[in-house]
Amino acid sequence: MSPELSAPVAAFIADLNDQGIQASVQGSAVVYSVYAVAGALAGTEVPTAVSMSELAGWPAVPPHWLHFESIVRFAATNTDTNECLDGWLRHSRDIGAWSTDRPPIANWLAHVRGVVKEAIA
Repeated sequence: MSPELSAPVAAFIADLNDQGIQASVQGSAVVYSVYAVAGALAGTEVPTAVSMSELAGWPAVPPHWLHFESIVRFAATNTDTNECLDGWLRHSRDIGAWSTDRPPIANWLAHVRGVVKEAIA
């Protein structure tokens, strides 16, 4: 039996589901995919993840690190493997000002898609 999810992690997963995005807990991360609308990966579903520990402040505080499979590369990035699934890296990406004029998950997904747009072939 898996441990009970914290309220912020459960809320993040529910928010993704409300956007039509299926998410699952794998190890210490919430894994989901986003559709790349621009950049080298345009037209593909890109698996991504967030450490559950980084969701402690959700939705008031967004995560900082984005996890991608190691085949997703960026020209400039700061990476490590803390709390990552095997074969994944987490990338340091600041979301900047956290807008309050739309749902937090909409801000988050726009941020993730913006980062995915920066991926190189």
